[in-house]
Amino acid sequence: MNIAYFRNTKRSADEAVAAVKEGLKKRNMAVTGETKLPGGGVLIQFLDGKRTETILKEDRMLLGLVPMVVMVEEKDGAASVGIMNPQLLSGTQAMEALEATIAEMENDLKGLVNEAAGVGEPKIEKVKLYSTATCPYCKMEKEYLEKNNVKFDLVMVDTDRKAAEEMIRRSGQTGVPQTEVIYDSGDFDLILGFDKGRLNQLLSIGK
Repeated sequence: MNIAYFRNTKRSADEAVAAVKEGLKKRNMAVTGETKLPGGGVLIQFLDGKRTETILKEDRMLLGLVPMVVMVEEKDGAASVGIMNPQLLSGTQAMEALEATIAEMENDLKGLVNEAAGVGEPKIEKVKLYSTATCPYCKMEKEYLEKNNVKFDLVMVDTDRKAAEEMIRRSGQTGVPQTEVIYDSGDFDLILGFDKGRLNQLLSIGK
């Protein structure tokens, strides 16, 4: 997965900053500070109090992974809005206990970025399922996606060395199944293992 979630905007940097603050206020999140960057752009510090407290009660070592800053960048006359990807928290041991909290945070903060940038949600362009012939969970996920009419490319990494190298480069993991959801914005999400909850969330299965 990408470390950060950024969206380009046709708004000016000042307009995007105002939209971020309005979006935070609407979500009952407190703005705690604002810092102008020397090269152009603004960092807006905020606190998602209740969810942050829930995460840190589970494991205070997750502090550095909790999103607390929105960046509005201005470069070569164009602006973009971004935030650290809340899904970084999903790679931790506390994921099971925090799954619902992380999903709520992700929906809220990515929605905030989209609104501030004045763009809609990214649209899915392609789904890739990285698999091997001997992996039972890969077979289960393949059948699950087919049952729910999800179009996907099946990539057999045990017979395609380049695909295996690409999978490892993008995820840093060698295990399968891995599912890559690619968006028209150029971003992508990675799902490690046969994770029905995450598949349902990203692919709108059962909605």
